[in-house]
Amino acid sequence: MAFEPGKRPRRTPLSSEDVAHVIAVKRWREFKKLQRFKRSGHFKLLNLFNVLCIFVYFELLFCYFGPCHYQVHYSAKRTARYGYFYTPAGRPVVADIDVHGVDGHVYTYIIDDFIDLPPQRFRFTIGKDFLLQKKLKGTIENLDGDYRLFSASPVLFLCMFVIAIFLFAFSFDMNQKAYSLNALTVLNVLTFTGILCL
Repeated sequence: MAFEPGKRPRRTPLSSEDVAHVIAVKRWREFKKLQRFKRSGHFKLLNLFNVLCIFVYFELLFCYFGPCHYQVHYSAKRTARYGYFYTPAGRPVVADIDVHGVDGHVYTYIIDDFIDLPPQRFRFTIGKDFLLQKKLKGTIENLDGDYRLFSASPVLFLCMFVIAIFLFAFSFDMNQKAYSLNALTVLNVLTFTGILCL
């Protein structure tokens, strides 16, 4: 059959051996590209930064649930807010307490429990993490246990949220691809900056 001008010639389909060869060549090129990327300083630097950030997030959670650096303060006054639950005797639940320190700072303790309120002047402690010195929890004189500070809530949420994302990303080797590694690093920079600003 003669070739007609203006008409594309028919393509002959590749055999299964040719298709397998093309796929093997593409996989080899992707493998070599990945190996070059893994040897680059960009890859090592971004992964090191991400691992250090995850370490800081774990440290914040560890200090919240475990030991931390406590500082003793004294109150000038306190203000309690009550919840909507009552004991059978009609005693309301204490939702939170604003403690005005003699240093001028106000610390909000999340209580959510039926407690006897402390006097206006009492001793209390503030627990901070060791690296960033973020205020996470504290104790109140004559009350048992640690109570979360209201200012720690966004910090703890961000830490847990980003750790979950990074565990998912690392399990699928997303830190070994340039685009996803850059995206994870940007997420870490924003999160770390947000935690520092809180």
